[in-house]
Amino acid sequence: MGNFGSRGGAPPPPPPPALQAHLHGVRPPYYPRYPGWSPGTAPLPPPLGVPASVERHRTVAVHAGVNIKGDTLRLEPDDDGRGLLLAFSFDADAPGSITVYFFAQEDEELILKATKENLLKPVTITFNKGHDQEFKQPCGTGIDVSQFEESELTKVGEGGIFPVAFKVDVAVSNNQELEGAHDNEASKCLVKFAILAKKGNAKYGVRIVQQILWVNGTRYVLQEIYGIGNTADDNNHEDESGKECVVCLSEPRDTTVLPCRHMVQY
Repeated sequence: MGNFGSRGGAPPPPPPPALQAHLHGVRPPYYPRYPGWSPGTAPLPPPLGVPASVERHRTVAVHAGVNIKGDTLRLEPDDDGRGLLLAFSFDADAPGSITVYFFAQEDEELILKATKENLLKPVTITFNKGHDQEFKQPCGTGIDVSQFEESELTKVGEGGIFPVAFKVDVAVSNNQELEGAHDNEASKCLVKFAILAKKGNAKYGVRIVQQILWVNGTRYVLQEIYGIGNTADDNNHEDESGKECVVCLSEPRDTTVLPCRHMVQY
């Protein structure tokens, strides 16, 4: 037997086994710098708020039924050598008519009228359904630019008088199978307002500055998307009308939007 002391006696008890906190329910240590955290745990996320209700509106696709090819817009000399005739190419899904107005203005009821009808009467031409059609004013109905000040031709006048405008009325088919999503449309009318702009060769060209689409009596203001339907005189930048940002519609254009193919309709 070993010697356990000078007085002898029983050996001291063995030390207690190490306490395993996770087995005995002992509270883990507290870390004051990280309240709510302990070994093996993560801080609880903040409670989620009740999401506010979002009002949703169904979008409506509008279909003009006609495509005016902007890069073909032009003024051609009349046979008499004095007047200029509006001409362009277009596609149409249905028959209709095109009316040309010089010095056009919308009245209080938003009806298009010619403000100098005594000099230049509106002229209307009908067309059939089809693609790659050509429109040209009849001889003798054009504008003699020498009779007017250049400022009257190249700028939008006071009271919203546009040097030239043309309205395209499209007949609406009753065939629902052909019309599809647009079978509830009873009337369509596309109006384009333009100014004249001199090109490098000193000849006048046509620049669209505003576009309106009427569908079932509802008026839609159309904004041109960059790269679609450019006018024939894009190199002339003297007049920046209609050059607003396509996002906010108020600041100068500095944003390019490339549309999905399903957005591009005519």
